Amino acid sequence: MLLIQVRCEMSDLIPGLSSAFFFLPKGASLFRGNPYILYICSEFDFYFFASIQPMYLNIFSPTRFVFLFLLLSPVLALTSEERKSLTAIRTDNPPVIDGNLEDPAWENAPAATDFHQYEPHNDRPASFETEVRVLYDDNAVYIGAKMFDPEPDRILQELGLRNSGHDLNADRFYVEINPFDDGINGFRFQLSASGVQTDANLSSGGRHGDLNWDAVWVSETNITEEGWIVEMMIPYSALRFPRNDMHEWGINFWREIRRTRELSSWNFVDRRVGDELTHMGQLKGINGVTPPMRLSFYPYISNYAENNGFDRGWANSFHGGMDVKYGISPSFTMDMTLIPDFGQVQSDAKVLNLSPFEIRYDENRQFFTEGTELFQKADLFYSRRVGDRPRGYHLASQNLEHDERIKDNPLETQMINATKISGRTSNGLGLGFFNAMTSASNAILEDTITGETREITTQPFTNYNLVVVDQSLPNNSYVSFINTNVAGSADGYTANVTGADFRLLDNSNIYQLSGSGALSQQYYRGEDNTFGYKYDVRIGKTGGTWRAHYDRSVLSETYDQNDMGFLRRNNQIQDGLTVSHHVFDPFWRFWMFTNTLSFNYSRLYEPRTFTGMEVSHRMMMLFDTRFHISLNTTYQPRGERDYYEPRVPGRYYRTDEALRMHMSYSSDYRRRLFVDGSFNFGRTQAADRTDEYGFMLRPTFRVSDHLNLSYGFEYNELTNDLGWVPQPVPDTIYFGRRQSPTMIHTMRSTLIFTNDLSLNFDLRHYWSRVEYDGQYYHLEPDGHLSPIADDLEIADINYNAFTIDMLLTWHFAPGSQMTLAWKNVIDHRDSMIPPGYMDNFRDMLEHPQINSLSIKVLYYLDFHSIQSLNQRLRHG
Repeated sequence: MLLIQVRCEMSDLIPGLSSAFFFLPKGASLFRGNPYILYICSEFDFYFFASIQPMYLNIFSPTRFVFLFLLLSPVLALTSEERKSLTAIRTDNPPVIDGNLEDPAWENAPAATDFHQYEPHNDRPASFETEVRVLYDDNAVYIGAKMFDPEPDRILQELGLRNSGHDLNADRFYVEINPFDDGINGFRFQLSASGVQTDANLSSGGRHGDLNWDAVWVSETNITEEGWIVEMMIPYSALRFPRNDMHEWGINFWREIRRTRELSSWNFVDRRVGDELTHMGQLKGINGVTPPMRLSFYPYISNYAENNGFDRGWANSFHGGMDVKYGISPSFTMDMTLIPDFGQVQSDAKVLNLSPFEIRYDENRQFFTEGTELFQKADLFYSRRVGDRPRGYHLASQNLEHDERIKDNPLETQMINATKISGRTSNGLGLGFFNAMTSASNAILEDTITGETREITTQPFTNYNLVVVDQSLPNNSYVSFINTNVAGSADGYTANVTGADFRLLDNSNIYQLSGSGALSQQYYRGEDNTFGYKYDVRIGKTGGTWRAHYDRSVLSETYDQNDMGFLRRNNQIQDGLTVSHHVFDPFWRFWMFTNTLSFNYSRLYEPRTFTGMEVSHRMMMLFDTRFHISLNTTYQPRGERDYYEPRVPGRYYRTDEALRMHMSYSSDYRRRLFVDGSFNFGRTQAADRTDEYGFMLRPTFRVSDHLNLSYGFEYNELTNDLGWVPQPVPDTIYFGRRQSPTMIHTMRSTLIFTNDLSLNFDLRHYWSRVEYDGQYYHLEPDGHLSPIADDLEIADINYNAFTIDMLLTWHFAPGSQMTLAWKNVIDHRDSMIPPGYMDNFRDMLEHPQINSLSIKVLYYLDFHSIQSLNQRLRHG
């Protein structure tokens, strides 16, 4: 038998690799398809044996040799640092949550110690000691943590809104719990030194998690001569866990020393690999605990006084409804909203849209943002479709008869109710179900002579449905299947989209193959049905110092998920290659340094024609002063073939060479005054040279631990911008040259009276102008523009979006709150452009504006609390 030994320095490509041995039978050739044995040894004493049919390759070719190791790397298990474990102690006398840790129950609980830095140094012990103990009884888990600090008077303690913990200038402690210990999902309970609670529903890949998820738990903090103390009570009703006699949960404890920006964890987390959920320790000792009945009610009442600005005066309205949470099983929860009220949600940050694509706005309704991570698989669900503008909104204007006017045409459909069910079994099978119903929307047309009215249905009763199945796999991998269905949004119309999503990781969590795909089906009564598909795939090395991945995305020309999802455009194929280098260990003045180089090539799906090619570079730097800077450059050497801007199938607008640059920065958030900002510049060669430039500056002043003020100014301008204009002559596509400056002012302030009482103020004024200079063009068949002498007299655009959101929030009991809100909205567009900002501002205030004053009271009722109260009343 022939023995070949290969020694190489590939510790970054395959951490810990020292040598590889190829054993070949006598007379066999390594290059002719004979099976051989590969033996790998590493510093972690891991051995791998396999019988492989090798391809024909030249082992002395470095490229192919690296490819061989990349091919085999998923089976090279990286044995990481030994996983820590902690035993929870049962107590019959639960501690009083007062932030002191003086109860006798804490004395018998073992402590989690020896924290490791996550940043800035990922290979060092934490600077200060931390001790964490865990108790439990039949109702809750209790966590007591003591953070030692030799200078307790320097512990930062800024106050803030609930769930603002990671933005506060305050020390913080948090625990992450994964009752299923699958490395994919979990819960975070965080407390700042100032006592601000933050909780999140965690899913793989997101560091901050879903902050819209709110649990009801009790906590206290206390600053002492030795440091500071955290005491938590997390009821089992706030968690989902399987029904087992003995529980072993994934758990990790974290601490941030804000003044030094040191973040450390109990169980070591390797920043090169990334995902924190895959680095949890283990909590043992929880025995004989039965998941409780999880049933809670959130009834609300609200009252609104509104003036819509159209000389109709103030109108008063009263609302009432309820949210319900019910634990169907130990692992599954049903959330339902009945007669919901979303009148106090944050106003949209609206913008002027000149593109042929829809603008995607954030979802601000809490029911649709809380606990929805399972529904985001394959990117098929855009919750704002529920309660969106009626599908047939424009039917009102299209069906106007002589002497008729539109008396009323609702901008939103009215939601009747919505239900979501989600959870995960002990075998890692996640199931999710979502259903929502909206009532029929009708426009009212009025005869201006007789006063008679008639109705036109702009959208019938509509049902929205989503089902998802997600299976956790070894190595923090998963595979998911999802289906969305919309029925009734138009007469005889049903939309159905079925998709899949997967991620496969090797044992080291460094090499990854992931992707998704979907089939869209649109069924019409009496018409041809439409089908389309999409898929995307990524493969590469996603951990370590050097990273690289290849991406491919394909969307057919008939794919459409917009009935319940969001898709800006279809009919495209994109291929991309990305290589990046990450420096995690501080050196010189840098705490972090990252360089990323990407190449992307785009085509139409049908026909297979070129649309664009770009090379981009991104560099991010974090200095030891906590000054962060990001530089981005994108170059398109062949320009772009835009098949969407002309608004005519088969036609395209051609641009030539283009360059775009963007820089963003932020200063040290620990300072009383810190600044965020950015600069951007772009140049595109076409019929005229189009330049884009802009900047943003947002200083924030922390007046005290109770009050902060922020003002933002953003300016962006397009000069000699060329864009489509309405067609005055049929079958001819016209473009116009325009100047487009945009200005955005924001003012934000948060005043925290106590941890339970706060005032939040948010003002935004968006002003955008479009001024045509009289130069117009024909779009030629080859995509170029030819100037014409005609003045098409296209109207200019002056658009203002002004909003004020002011909320006074009082958390008067756990899970319960009262909110006083004032909202002011001006949304106006015309063709008269004032000469200056103040002239425009005064003119804007003269246009109709919506004012809303409201009060809403929401009360949390837990089944166990109701049951305990009932027992006390019965026993006198």
